[in-house]
Amino acid sequence: MAMEQTAVDLESGGPVFYNKNFEALVQLACNVMDAFTVAFFRSTPDGETLRLASYFSLGENVVPGVTIKSGQGMIGWVAKERRPLTVSEFSHDATTLKLYSVPEEIKSFMAVPVMDGERLVGVLVVDSKRQYVFTQKHQKLTTDFARVFALVANDQERVEELVHEASSIEGISAVVEELSSSERLSQMVRALHHNIGNLVENSAFVFALKSAKDGQFNIIPPPTGDEETRGIPLQLDQSLLGWVIKNKRFLNHQDVVTTAADFGGSAGEGHRSFLGVPMVVRQEVIGALGVLGKKEKAFNRADVRILSILGSVAASYVAGAYAYGAAVASRKTDPLTGLGNYIFIKEKADEIGGKSPAGMLVLDINDFSRITGDFSIDIADGALIEIAGFLKRVVAEKGHVGRYYGDVFLIYLPEHDAEETTASAKKLLDVLRAKNFYVESRQVSFDGKVGAAHAGAGGLDGGELIKRAFGALKSARMAGTSVAVYNV
Repeated sequence: MAMEQTAVDLESGGPVFYNKNFEALVQLACNVMDAFTVAFFRSTPDGETLRLASYFSLGENVVPGVTIKSGQGMIGWVAKERRPLTVSEFSHDATTLKLYSVPEEIKSFMAVPVMDGERLVGVLVVDSKRQYVFTQKHQKLTTDFARVFALVANDQERVEELVHEASSIEGISAVVEELSSSERLSQMVRALHHNIGNLVENSAFVFALKSAKDGQFNIIPPPTGDEETRGIPLQLDQSLLGWVIKNKRFLNHQDVVTTAADFGGSAGEGHRSFLGVPMVVRQEVIGALGVLGKKEKAFNRADVRILSILGSVAASYVAGAYAYGAAVASRKTDPLTGLGNYIFIKEKADEIGGKSPAGMLVLDINDFSRITGDFSIDIADGALIEIAGFLKRVVAEKGHVGRYYGDVFLIYLPEHDAEETTASAKKLLDVLRAKNFYVESRQVSFDGKVGAAHAGAGGLDGGELIKRAFGALKSARMAGTSVAVYNV
């Protein structure tokens, strides 16, 4: 007499320990049916393969862990057709069943599908060496046993899901800790890409975020450094991840091949399953997480819950990063012109200044108060916006423009030596004088004074460089000249 109590995991090949109900059930069925062997084969999620999960036999020749393809032999036929099969006066070589390693003198054979609604759970096999025919009563008993096996299998699957969820708690905790310590969005993206495989087994990971600037959803690849996060536009109407975002719901698509659907930026081919969850904060979808599987029905209920938890956690931290970024940006932005302010220019100078020589210009528009006097404060604000845009176009890629206050502007010029800084100050005034602005349909021109300061590589911090440029501007005002340069 032999009895198998463990099976092999259908996906990974690792051991799965069933509860003792399976052991008791196969033994009970064997005794009630007066059988030689009772065996329970469990189906893979895609229904393509059966593997021997548990058995009770009066012989010693059952092949432990044997696998049978759907449609292969009598047992495979039952799995494929979802119909019972009874063979009286069994005259075949018993090894053709794939259950035995040597021929056994089987006299009758019966197999019934174990179903959970429309889903195939497995196949229950009963054979006998004592009777040539299984009666109607035997067939009904086997069908009843199959229902019990389905219930026990469902309970076991639930236990496995709970074990999987419990084992993932530590992993989720590690991700949360990594997200909470991330200062940049790129670090959060890297944490998600790095850890997702530890939580949900997958063949590819797809991550989409809503841009804080234009509201466009983009696929975010793993960052290669500390650079700003960049993405590829996601077509919401043409991808499964887009469906998740639009509907604010998870999607567990178990056979994507039948739909030829686009996942949403995933690399490679051959994926069969897709699981996606939205990232929602205060009823607003700010992104989505998606995982892909090479096998059909690769993701179960536990995977849905784990990915949903991760999506909710990630959404909170990403939203926090967005809010912090917006607060920092507003702290560095002039609210009227949209240019950077003193803090912005100072930080740029601190960031770049130590790498190369640089120049700083302070531009003061002459007699700008006449605009306020001749028109109004609102119109004067409009004129400042026009001047700001003009300066930004003139400086372009050569440097950074900011508004200090009123009609005073800061221009930071990286990689400019002393001579180039002075030349840039003079050229800036030349193009300003040549520009015709229009205020309330009236043509207006502006002039100004510029204070210039220069620092060699690794010389001054941003604050000191700006201070020296203001000192030069004061000298220009006192001397009545257009340009003055700070002299040490």
